[in-house]
Amino acid sequence: MARLTSGRGGALSGLTGDGWGRRSALERERPEAPVGWLIAGVVVVGLGYLAWSYLGPDLRRYLKIHNM
Repeated sequence: MARLTSGRGGALSGLTGDGWGRRSALERERPEAPVGWLIAGVVVVGLGYLAWSYLGPDLRRYLKIHNM
Protein backbone atom coordinates (compact mmCIF):
# COMPACT_ATOMS: atom_id res chain seq x y z
CA MET A 1 0.00 0.00 0.00
CA ALA A 2 2.98 2.30 0.47
CA ARG A 3 3.77 2.39 -3.23
CA LEU A 4 0.75 2.45 -5.52
CA THR A 5 2.41 3.56 -8.76
CA SER A 6 5.44 2.38 -10.58
CA GLY A 7 8.34 4.71 -11.31
CA ARG A 8 7.23 5.20 -14.92
CA GLY A 9 4.69 7.73 -16.08
CA GLY A 10 1.40 6.72 -17.64
CA ALA A 11 0.56 6.54 -21.32
CA LEU A 12 -0.72 10.14 -21.40
CA SER A 13 2.16 11.70 -19.47
CA GLY A 14 4.16 12.23 -22.69
CA LEU A 15 1.61 14.71 -24.06
CA THR A 16 3.30 17.84 -22.80
CA GLY A 17 4.81 19.26 -26.01
CA ASP A 18 1.93 20.20 -28.28
CA GLY A 19 -0.63 18.32 -26.26
CA TRP A 20 -2.36 18.90 -22.97
CA GLY A 21 0.31 20.50 -20.85
CA ARG A 22 0.91 23.53 -23.06
CA ARG A 23 -0.81 26.87 -22.58
CA SER A 24 -2.13 28.89 -25.48
CA ALA A 25 -0.34 32.06 -26.61
CA LEU A 26 -3.14 34.27 -25.21
CA GLU A 27 -2.80 32.82 -21.73
CA ARG A 28 0.97 33.22 -21.72
CA GLU A 29 1.21 36.74 -23.10
CA ARG A 30 -1.75 38.36 -21.35
CA PRO A 31 -0.41 41.57 -19.82
CA GLU A 32 -1.29 42.24 -16.22
CA ALA A 33 -2.70 45.67 -15.40
CA PRO A 34 -0.33 47.59 -13.14
CA VAL A 35 -1.87 48.20 -9.73
CA GLY A 36 -0.67 51.80 -9.72
CA TRP A 37 -2.70 52.66 -12.83
CA LEU A 38 -5.83 51.10 -11.34
CA ILE A 39 -5.45 53.06 -8.10
CA ALA A 40 -4.79 56.28 -10.03
CA GLY A 41 -7.93 55.71 -12.10
CA VAL A 42 -10.05 55.21 -8.99
CA VAL A 43 -8.59 58.37 -7.44
CA VAL A 44 -9.32 60.42 -10.57
CA VAL A 45 -12.92 59.18 -10.72
CA GLY A 46 -13.38 59.92 -7.01
CA LEU A 47 -11.98 63.44 -7.32
CA GLY A 48 -14.19 64.07 -10.35
CA TYR A 49 -17.25 62.97 -8.40
CA LEU A 50 -16.35 65.18 -5.44
CA ALA A 51 -15.72 68.18 -7.69
CA TRP A 52 -19.06 67.69 -9.44
CA SER A 53 -20.94 67.29 -6.16
CA TYR A 54 -19.43 70.50 -4.71
CA LEU A 55 -19.24 72.67 -7.84
CA GLY A 56 -22.20 71.28 -9.77
CA PRO A 57 -25.00 73.37 -8.19
CA ASP A 58 -23.00 76.61 -8.54
CA LEU A 59 -22.12 75.77 -12.13
CA ARG A 60 -25.78 75.09 -13.00
CA ARG A 61 -26.84 78.35 -11.35
CA TYR A 62 -24.17 80.26 -13.28
CA LEU A 63 -25.27 78.71 -16.57
CA LYS A 64 -28.92 79.64 -15.90
CA ILE A 65 -27.95 83.25 -15.18
CA HIS A 66 -25.67 83.36 -18.19
CA ASN A 67 -28.47 82.16 -20.54
CA MET A 68 -30.98 84.79 -19.34
